Formats: sequence, C-alpha cells, structure tokens
Amino acid sequence: MKTAFLLSCLAIFTLISAQAAPAQEQQRPAAPPTPFTYQGKLVLPNGLPANGNFDFIVTVYDAATGGTATAQIEIDTVNVVDGIFTLSLPFPANRFESDESYLDVQVRAEGGTAFSQLSPRLRIGSVPLAKISETSGALSCTGCITDGQIVSIAGSKITGSVANAVNAVNATNATNAVTAQTALNAVDLTNAQTVGGNKTFTGILSGNGSGLLNVPGTLKWNVSSANSVQLQSNNGYVLTNSAGSATVTLPASPNVGDVVRVIEKGTGGFTLAMNSGQSILDWATTHQETIWTRQYTTNAFPATSVYAAIASSSDGTRLATVEYPGYLITSQNSGQTWTSPMPSDQRNYTSVAMSSDGSKMITGVEGGYLYTSTDWGVTWTPRFADAGRSWYSVAMSSDGSKLYAANNQGVYSSTNGGVSWTQRKTAVHIGYLAASADGAKLVFAENLGDVWTSTDSGATWTDRLTISPYNQWQSVASSSDGSKLVAVSDPGYLWLSSDSGVTWTQKLISPSGANTAWASVSMSSDGTRIAAAVSTLSGIYPGKVLISYDGGNSWTPTGVGTSWNAITVAGNGSRISAAMYDGVLNKLYSGPISTTMIVDTITGIKDSAVELVYIGNNQFAMVSSNGMTIPPHNY
Repeated sequence: MKTAFLLSCLAIFTLISAQAAPAQEQQRPAAPPTPFTYQGKLVLPNGLPANGNFDFIVTVYDAATGGTATAQIEIDTVNVVDGIFTLSLPFPANRFESDESYLDVQVRAEGGTAFSQLSPRLRIGSVPLAKISETSGALSCTGCITDGQIVSIAGSKITGSVANAVNAVNATNATNAVTAQTALNAVDLTNAQTVGGNKTFTGILSGNGSGLLNVPGTLKWNVSSANSVQLQSNNGYVLTNSAGSATVTLPASPNVGDVVRVIEKGTGGFTLAMNSGQSILDWATTHQETIWTRQYTTNAFPATSVYAAIASSSDGTRLATVEYPGYLITSQNSGQTWTSPMPSDQRNYTSVAMSSDGSKMITGVEGGYLYTSTDWGVTWTPRFADAGRSWYSVAMSSDGSKLYAANNQGVYSSTNGGVSWTQRKTAVHIGYLAASADGAKLVFAENLGDVWTSTDSGATWTDRLTISPYNQWQSVASSSDGSKLVAVSDPGYLWLSSDSGVTWTQKLISPSGANTAWASVSMSSDGTRIAAAVSTLSGIYPGKVLISYDGGNSWTPTGVGTSWNAITVAGNGSRISAAMYDGVLNKLYSGPISTTMIVDTITGIKDSAVELVYIGNNQFAMVSSNGMTIPPHNY
C-alpha cells in the first residue's frame, strides 16, 4: 500500500546567493565534496512529524523535471525522530559537472513495498563547499547589511564615537560620553528629564538650591519685592514690597502635606489669593479640637475628695466648681485665676449652677443646705434650712429668677431667690435636674428610676423614658429652648432627645456591648455642642471626654486624665471646662472649643506672617498666623 509523505526541509547545502554575479561573470557552481550530508524533515499527511525507521532512494538528475539521472543510491533503515533525518550521500564529484544538479528523494516505511516520491526536486548549490575566499580581504560591502539583519553586537566590538546610541541598557564603562539623552539610567543634568530609581551622590552639591521645588520635608526661603508672587510648595517667602499690596497666590497643584509660609517685612502688605475651587480652613485660631489647659489643682482631701460639679456663664468667662468634700471655688477670667469665697467652710458640695451672665449662683450640699449668691459668688446665703436633706442637683433659669433643686425626696422650686421653696415632684431616690433658659421646661432623671419632663415649671410631670432594669442616672442637660435633652447613666449609655423628651435615641453604644461609666454631661444653648465625661478607665471610652459638634450625630474623644467627674459647656459653645481626679490630686481643665472656620481672604500688614499646609480636596489648613486679618466666610 502506497504511503504519501511531505518533505519540509532544505538540505544544508542548498543556500543560493541572493545577489547573483553579472551574467558574463557567472560560473558553474563548484562541485560539493563527497560524501556530503543531506538533512531534512519528514511530515506525515496528517501534519504530524514522522517517527521510526524509513528507507530512502536518492537520485541525482540534471534537470528539475525529467532529465537524465546521473547517480543513484538507496539507503535503508534510516532512524527518523520527530521528522528529522540525516543522509550521508557518497556521490562521486564528477556527477555534478553539469550546470545544474537536482536531488530526487523517494521514501517508504521500513519493510514497506512501495516508495513515495517527494516533490519537488531540490537544486544542489555550491554552499556545501563553504571554502573561505582567498580574495575576501580585498572585498568591501557598503550598505549591503540592513537594520533588520543585525540582531546584536557585543559592546567590546564597538570603538570610536557613537553619536546616536538609542536604547542603551547599561553603559557602565562608557568613557567620554557627551550626551545620552535616550540611554536608560543615564542622568543628563543639562536637560529637563525625569530620573527614576535610587541615586547616590557623593561630594558637595554646590549652589543655593533656588531651583529645588516640591521637595517634602524641606523649606527654602525666598525674598521678593514684587507685587505679584506665585507661591511654590515647600517654600517660604519674605515679602519686601512697599509700593502697594502684593498678591501672593497659593500653589495650583500641591501634594498633601506641602507647606507654604509668608512673612511681610515690607510696608505694602499682602493678600493671600486662592486658585479656582480652593479654600482655606482657619485652624490657627478656631479648629475642631479642645486645647486643654490645667487651670487649678488642689489636694486638700487627697484620700476621697473629688470635684463634684462645675458651672459656666454663657460666654465661658465665669466659672464655679465645688469639691466633695472641700470648697466652693470661682473664677472670673475663664479659669486663669481662682478664689474660694468661703475658705473656712468645708462641705460635701454636690452641685452648682449659675445664670447666663454668671452673676447669680446656687449650690447644693449633701446632708446640708442650699446656698445662693447674687454678687458673682463673692458672698453666699444658706437656703432651705433643713440639715437632714441631701441636695444632689441644682438648676436655674438664664436670668436667675427661677431656682430648682433636687434631693432624695423630690424636686423643689423657688421664684424669690431661694427665700422660699415649693415641692414640685416627689421621688424615692436622688435625681438630676436641668432647665430651659426661661425655666419653664424641666428634665429630671431619678437615679434607679425614670426620666421625667415638665413644661410648666414643675407643676406637672410626664414620664418620658423607662429603662429596665432601672438606670443609675448621673447627669442631664437641656438646650435653652428645652427641645434638646441629653442624659447619661453609670453604667449605661448616652441618650438624646430632640423633641423635649417625647422620644429618645441611644448614642455612644460600645461595639462590645459593655456599658460606659458616664459621670457628667453638658450642652451649649443651641444644643449643637455636647460634652460627656467618663469617670473610670473601663468601657470603650476609658478616662475620656467625648465632644460632639453636630448635636450628637458624631463624637470626638479628647481630654487627659483618668477619672472625669464634672463637665460644662459655655452657653455660646465657645469653651469647655471639666474636672477630674487622678487618684492623688483634683485637677480642673479648661479650653476653647469651636468648629472649623472657612475664610474667603487673608490679608497681612508689616510683620504679619501665616503658615498653611495642604490637606487635600483643594483645602489648605492655616496652622499658624500672626497679625493677619481673617474675615469669616461661613461656619
């Protein structure tokens, strides 16, 4: 049975010159030496390479088709592997004396009966002779090698000047290289370019660095007398302009953390200008953070004494705090200095409240009296002369005309400065009070009981919040209109109401479910700023003061210390004061509290200065300023 094969091969001697000599100089190809080697690839009809032993008949003809056979040889049992076979053809050299000679190949599987003839015949050239031309030394070739024929050249083979070395990967030993603009890793300091990777320089980098821009962690000062200055990131500018105000413009595309500084030493002043979409946050004077300063320290009763309560005027300048046991202490200058108006009276003070201007005050004592003052806390008068009562909470209207106090028997009120009192609500446990500015709306949280509200100065009450098991309420606070309320317990949670106590929402819930030891809570007149103090190191907010700037929706932990006992927020929300006990000393802290202010323009005069840092989202934060004029934009 006849088997068909395909020959996918060229003999190693069949290379014919691509550039023929002129016709008059053509010569008969030199006869190959004998024997010569013929190698090819045998492919089956299904496209797969042949494997196994095969028999071959190779015949030399003087023509591509037909012609006369000049030599023939049969070679049996040739091993073919992956289609590759090699034949040694011992034809006599005189069989190739004609101008052209062709090989005719026939093949069959070993042991087969019929040969398959491979087509076409293969012309035999003179390359197999491969002798070196005796005259090649005198030959030259200009332009006969194209770019496509060059794969690679060893660098050691190249000498002389290379003008256009493109795609040089490594030029470690390149000597006298003038420029290498496109050579990888080559640094050409005469041209603007991006240099990647780590570079190490030794020696001294001379010059004044005037061209170094946008280098984080460095700041170079520039002196300018111009009336228009474009600020660059991480640069400082000393302005010396005198003919009119200079306009200095912020960097257009800064990176987060970039800093700019401006100092005016001239007489013309300057205006800080922003690019489209940019804004400046005034963090230099009013930022969303409380800066705590220790205002007062006492260790009169280090074993058990704590600050029990603290009260503030609406603007935060007047403060009063009481110790349990200890003294009543007041300040008339936002806590910078403190005095004790009753230095010889050591009592178990529990609570204190004051009018919005701070002129009128009331304080309560456990197992003692109520005391009132109408002269900014200079003198005090005992009220409700019943030593058997324990007053744990006091409150008053903003003008000081209505007074309220709670003890272990209920809630009492006075409308004549504390001269006489009327019981407004009965109770079986101590409780905590807060009042609206007009004194009409009240909130009362009874320890181990419910939270109650009144809208008629305590004449009638409504049970608003019941927790089972009963909460140990510690403190309540109210906005000036009485619509916003807050209450805390120990252990427990912080509760908020925005409808005068009709409904309540649980806030500051520990992710682990653990209750927090809340000690005291206070809010601004509008109810937007709320501060709550934690008394122990347990729970999710150990030893912290939490402040909300948005009515309780979000909270920021702040403060220092271990056990916060009392806290108050000024009515206008400008300041916060808090008291703590660290196990040895009673310490009182106070500080400013405000939200971020966005400003439109910033101007400076002689000797003024400003520093800004870019914080992203087209916003710069003013982290320091001196002598600047900063008109507000919005809050």
